[in-house]
Parts: sequence; structure tokens; C-alpha cells
Amino acid sequence: MTEQDLQADLGLKDLVRIYLSHWRLFCSLFGVLLIFAVAYYLTSVDFVATSRVLANDSQNSSLQAFSSQFFGLSKSVEESKKGSSLLTKHVEYLKTQRFLDQLIVRLQAKKNSPDMTIQEKQALENLRPQFLDESSKNQLKAQFAQWLKFSISSEFEVKVQALTPDRNLSLLLSKSAADLSVDALKEREKKELKAVESFVAEQKMDSEKKLEVFSHQVAALELDESQLLPLASKEKMGEYVSELLVRASEIKLKIRENRKTIEYLETSRTSQRESALYGVGGRIESLRIENRLLQGRLEQVENSMVQIKSEAKTLPYAAQMLEDLKKKSNLEFERYKEFDTVLNKLEAQKVSVETRFDILEPARFESTLPQVSLMTLILAALLFSQLASSLIVYFRFLWNPETITAQASRNLVIFDNHSADPRFIFENSKIRFSLKKPEDKAAASLEGPTSIKNLNVFKTQTSPEGSSPI
Repeated sequence: MTEQDLQADLGLKDLVRIYLSHWRLFCSLFGVLLIFAVAYYLTSVDFVATSRVLANDSQNSSLQAFSSQFFGLSKSVEESKKGSSLLTKHVEYLKTQRFLDQLIVRLQAKKNSPDMTIQEKQALENLRPQFLDESSKNQLKAQFAQWLKFSISSEFEVKVQALTPDRNLSLLLSKSAADLSVDALKEREKKELKAVESFVAEQKMDSEKKLEVFSHQVAALELDESQLLPLASKEKMGEYVSELLVRASEIKLKIRENRKTIEYLETSRTSQRESALYGVGGRIESLRIENRLLQGRLEQVENSMVQIKSEAKTLPYAAQMLEDLKKKSNLEFERYKEFDTVLNKLEAQKVSVETRFDILEPARFESTLPQVSLMTLILAALLFSQLASSLIVYFRFLWNPETITAQASRNLVIFDNHSADPRFIFENSKIRFSLKKPEDKAAASLEGPTSIKNLNVFKTQTSPEGSSPI
């Protein structure tokens, strides 16, 4: 059986007294952290200037909605998702080295701008020595890439932030980058429209030339005298051939009738010496002349029929060629009208590009604030100092690895001078046992309502057979 000393638990009042007795530790650690926080604020905290660029589209602008509908933009282009939208593409362009080169050129040309404030002029004067040589420009461009931040804050808004150690420089970079962003994005849109316009104008000119060629070819085929193309169709040619046949039959019939009449008149003549101008002789002579005329007309009709028969062999090919030329001419005309319509739509799209991007809110000097405020750093220093001081006090003065806490279950019996004392029975009480050797201490005593010395503590647990000491 081993003797152990009981130690009383520390109350809240004792803990507060211990912590208050080390107030110098708390104050000194807070003072050190406060000095570091102020030094960090003065040397490492950047100033943030923010400008907001608005991107108008068919959902937030009436002009853009009209131009998009008039131009005929597809739904996949106009209402794409945010991750693959046109605005995302524009923001990625603003992060390129080409844009930074344009920004440096813009800052160099902004020397005598009347729109600049005093703070911006002062920041520009500080940057001017770095514009002299190429190596300084490259270094400045690398710094701009770190200082400027472009992000999409909403579906229609691009946020342009500048984070620099100088407040005036942050203001200058944010405003200049926002102005250049609007101009650069408009120029990119115009460049795309110019490329489309150049292609459409070229195709329209080519279509116009082809249409003129087809028109000349159709006119030449229709006005060719060696062809029967002016008849324009096979039905009309058939009617013309039928008319020639009927006319030839009528001429032949007339000639036969005249011949019969001549034979009849010759048999009824009384004298062969009758005049050829008067009487039966004149009648006969008149019929003979008429037959000669009819014979000549018959020859012409027959020649026309022969010509039709010779040209009828090439007529299908010529008619098909004429029909193909007319179809090509119609197609080219439709193509020409389509290109002309697209050019008219491009003019409307050019008007919308001028209002596609705009500065919603430029950066201002009063809104250019530190990235982390001094009050935030002071509060953080206070919090960390109190936490660290509390841990130091606890591990140095309160925490003792040689002390354990035991939880009694029930039926706790105390023996005094090797005999059970029935007066002391505790249930669910907490007793602290010290693991230090008893001989290292002069005497073990507990202060309370009663003083108990030289106590041997046993824990018993009730079992069906009885109580057994442990």
C-alpha cells in the first residue's frame, strides 16, 4: 500500500490571481508585437486602388440588344457561360505583355494631360526616370504585371485593381489601366469587325463581277441569230414548225389549184392569138405569175424547215446551257444581296461597339486604402500576444505532468490508522493524487473544514460477493 498526498483543485479566483500577477508579461509581449505590426504596416502593406469597367451586352443595354438582334448573333455566342464568355477572353487579353507595353506607352504620352490630378502627376514624375532605357522599361513592365489585377466581379463588370506600396502610384495605375482597357477592348472588337467587313466586301465584289459575266453570256445566247433560242422553249418551237408545215401545205394546195385553173382556161381558149393582158390569156398569165411567187414562198418555208431540223439537234444542249446560266445568275444575285445585307448589319454593329465598354467607376484618391488597415494589425497583435502569454503562464506555472486526476465511481472508503472510518463515504467525487514521493515532502496536509493527516486511501467496488479493497 502506497501513501499519496491529496491536492486541492485550483478555483477560478486562483487562476485569475495567477494571470493578473503576470501582467508585465502580457504587456511586454503585446508591445513587441505592436512594434512589429506598425513596422509591417509602414514597410510592407500595399495600397489598393480599384476601378470598375462595365461591359454592355444584350441583357443590360438596349442598343446592344438591338444591334445583336439586327446583326443576328447566335445564342451560343451571346449567352455563353461565364467560364467561356467573351468577357473572359477580354480579361485574359488584359493580362498579356502586349497590354502592358501599351500601358507604358500610354503613361509616357500622358505627360501634359489636363485630366490628371496632382497625385497622379506626382506618381508619374516618380516613374518617368524608368522610361529612359529599355532595361528599366522591362523591369517596370514586370512590376506592372505583379501590381495590376484584373478579375470579373459580375457578369457585366471587370474589376481593375492596382496594389503598390505608393498610394499615388496605385491611383495612377488603376485609372490608366481602366482607360486603356476600354480603348483596347473597343479596338479589338473593331478589328474583328474590320476583318469581317473586308471579307464580306471582297466576296460582294467577286459576286458582282460573276453576276455581270453571267448576264452577258445569257444575253449573247438569247441574241444569237444562228440559234433558235429566242423562241425560249420547245413548245414554241413545235408551234412554229407546225405553222410552217401548215403554210407549206396551203402553198402547195394553192399552186395545184392554180394549175388546174390554168389547164381549164387553156382548153376553153378560142384562139391562140389572144392578148396575154386581157381576157382569158391575161387570166392565165396572172395565175402563172402567182404560182411562181407561191413557189418561191414554198422554197423559203422549206428552207426554214430544213434549218430548224439542223438546229434542232443542238437545241437541247443550248437550251440547257441557257437554263444553267440563268440559274447561276440567280444564285449569284441572291449571294450578292446577302453580302449587301451583311454589310448593312456591320454598320449597325460598328455603332454598338462604341458603347460596348465603359468605365462604371474610376479609382479615387479617397477610396485608395491600405490592403490591411492599421487597426486590424493592432487587434491581431493584441489577440496573438494575449494567446501566447496565456500559454506561457499555463505551461510554466500551472501545468504539472506529475499530477493526475482520478474519478471515483462510488463506495469510496477512507481508512484511518488501518481501520475503516464510516464517517467518510463519497460518491462520484474527484480526488487528485500526487505522484511525488512522500519522503520528499516534510508533511502532507490538506486545508478544509477538518484536517486529516496520514490518510491511506482505498477504493472499493461493490460486487455480488462483497467489497474488496484495491
